[in-house]
Amino acid sequence: MDTNPGSRAASGGRTRRGGKQKNESPAAPKQRGDQSSPKKKASLDREAGPAAGSFEVSKAGGPGETQVDLSEREAPFNGGERGPAHAIAKPIEGIAAIRGFMIDLDLKLLDPKVIGDEAAGSAEVFYEQHVRHWLDRDPVLKKAEVRDTGGGLHVLLQLDEPVIVAPGQQRAWDGVARGLHGVLPGDPNLSGIIAMTRPVGALNTKYDPPRQVRLLREGQPVTQREVLDLVERMTRAPARVWMNVLHGGERATPCPLCRGEATSLGVAGNWQVQCYDCGRKDAAALVYRFYTPEFLTDRKETHYG
Repeated sequence: MDTNPGSRAASGGRTRRGGKQKNESPAAPKQRGDQSSPKKKASLDREAGPAAGSFEVSKAGGPGETQVDLSEREAPFNGGERGPAHAIAKPIEGIAAIRGFMIDLDLKLLDPKVIGDEAAGSAEVFYEQHVRHWLDRDPVLKKAEVRDTGGGLHVLLQLDEPVIVAPGQQRAWDGVARGLHGVLPGDPNLSGIIAMTRPVGALNTKYDPPRQVRLLREGQPVTQREVLDLVERMTRAPARVWMNVLHGGERATPCPLCRGEATSLGVAGNWQVQCYDCGRKDAAALVYRFYTPEFLTDRKETHYG
């Protein structure tokens, strides 16, 4: 599969027409707002993954959850191997092919006051009440496969052909994968191209009793260009992407941020939204509102001290 993203880095997002494309790495998405300095990135970046021969320990540890997760994983990279995380994980430099991209919607991070108590307690209900509508509103996301992993959803964009990653291109493609994470209110700490999903039918042993991974939505293959175009739209005009995906258009009534009577929220440029009651806001507020206050506080303290 051609790994050239249309020479976007050199052309400012424009694609050359005609002729064979050179093999170039994708330009890492440029994002405003919550950007990590090298110090902050160190706390976020799980690029190394679990070390070979080690165990992946669940951080949840809540009631009904076990401490060690040895359940089966599926790698959307290289040969698509399946097995325990410690057996199939790769460092970022070990990625030679990308078979798909993933967004992780973790129910523990989401606010029941926003998505509803029923959706907060059931990944399937969350999908039916919210996620399927979000996906259907975007031409690329509508092709996504969705798996109920027991405590959330894995939204997968499966490529029609694997991207063959040339040496030195891993970091650029990792930027593409991370750029997709912000499209939906998923786990912002998810790894990029080394993130692994759970295969359909496998048991998620983080829970007691274990929960079976189920397919909620059959996907369609997407092209490399479709993925890059989605990331480019997020890079250039996130306000428009978020309003259309999360609210079905560039204006929402009532305003989802202040919920005031007879209010509405609309796009105000590529990066901001505006309500005449609550004012002009950074468009990232459209996504942040879905997270629990505890998660947002913890994230702020982790990255900003």
